[in-house]
Amino acid sequence: MIKWLEERFNLTEIFSFLTSFGLFPAELDSRKPLKEALREGLDQPLPSYARWPRVLGILSLLLFAFLGITGIMLAFYYQPTVAEAYGSVTTIVRDVNFGWFVRQVHRWGANLLLVILIVRIWRFYFQGMYKAPREALWVLSILAFVVTTQADFTGRLLGWNANGYWTAVRAFEVIHSLPVLGSLFAFLVGGSDVDQIVLTRFYVLHILVLPAILLGLYYLNFSGVRRVGLSALPGEKRAGLGVYKVYLYNLVILTVLVFGCLITLAMVLPEPFVQVADPLATPPGARPPWYLLASHAVLESGPSMVPRPVRGFLIEAVLGLTLLVPFLDRSPGREARDRRIAILVGVAAIALWAFFTWTGYSLERIR
Repeated sequence: MIKWLEERFNLTEIFSFLTSFGLFPAELDSRKPLKEALREGLDQPLPSYARWPRVLGILSLLLFAFLGITGIMLAFYYQPTVAEAYGSVTTIVRDVNFGWFVRQVHRWGANLLLVILIVRIWRFYFQGMYKAPREALWVLSILAFVVTTQADFTGRLLGWNANGYWTAVRAFEVIHSLPVLGSLFAFLVGGSDVDQIVLTRFYVLHILVLPAILLGLYYLNFSGVRRVGLSALPGEKRAGLGVYKVYLYNLVILTVLVFGCLITLAMVLPEPFVQVADPLATPPGARPPWYLLASHAVLESGPSMVPRPVRGFLIEAVLGLTLLVPFLDRSPGREARDRRIAILVGVAAIALWAFFTWTGYSLERIR
C-alpha cells in the first residue's frame, strides 16, 4: 500500500508537513522514500521537546489543540448576534450536556496558553535563546503571544455578558489610543463602538482568522527549530527508534497531564456566568484584560503634559524594540556572565511591567 501511494504522492513531504508541529524533531529528505527518509532521520540525534524547559513550546501547542476542539464544540450552539449571543451561551451552560464544562475548559485553556507563552518568552530572553541563528524564533514567539492576546480578547466579547462587554469596551479605549495599531484595529473590526458589526467580526477573527495565523506561526516555529536545532541540554545526544518511541509516550503523558489540569481548574475555579451586557450600566471594577493593564496604566496615569497619542506611540515603540531584541543585543555570548547588562534590562522590564499592571488594576478600584 505504501509503495502504491508513493508512486502517486510524495509521502515523505506529506509526513514531514504533518509532523512539523513538534511530532518529529528532525528534518527529512523529501526526495527519498518515506521509509528511507525516516531511517535517516532516526539516525540523527533526536533531542526531545518533552524535556524541561523546552517543554513549554509543545505544551502551548497542546493547549492550542484543546482550545480548537472545545471551540468547535461551542460553535455548534453559539449564535453571533447581539440579540441571541447571551441566550445561546445560556443554552450551552444550562441545557447542553457538559456544555458548562466545555466552556470552562475553553476559558482556562486560553488563560494557561497566555501564561505559558509569556513564560516561554522570558525563558528565551534570560537564556539568550534569541541569539543567532534563532532570531526568527524570538520574533515568532512575540508574534504568537500578541496574536493569542487578540484571540483571547475577541473571545471575551462573544458571550455578550456584562464582564465580557465592558472588558471589551475598556480594551477598545486602550487599543484605539495607539496611533498606528489603533487605526488598523478599528478598520479591521468595523469601528470603535461595540455593536453588532464588531461582534460579527470578532466572531470571524476568533474562530477563523486568528487561529489560522497562530497555526501558521506554530508551523514556522517548529520547522525553524528543525532547521537550527533544539537548545542543547547536558548529555543529550540520542538517536534511534527506541528514543522516538519514548518521546511519543512522553507526548501522550503530557496530553493527559494538560487535560487533567484543565479539568481540575474547570471544576475547582469555574468562571461565574453573569448577567447580560447593559451598555448603559458599567459594572464596578470594569477594566481591560490583564495583558493590557500595563498599557492602560501608561495611558491613564501618565503625566498630563505628555499627550495621549505620544503615550500610545511609546507603547508601540516598546513592542517594536521587543521584536528587535536579537538585533540590538551585542553581548558576546549566551552565558549569564556575558550578558549582565541584558539580564539587568530584562529584570527591570519585568519589574516595570508588573508595577504598571498593578497600577492599571488599581485604577478601577480607586474610581
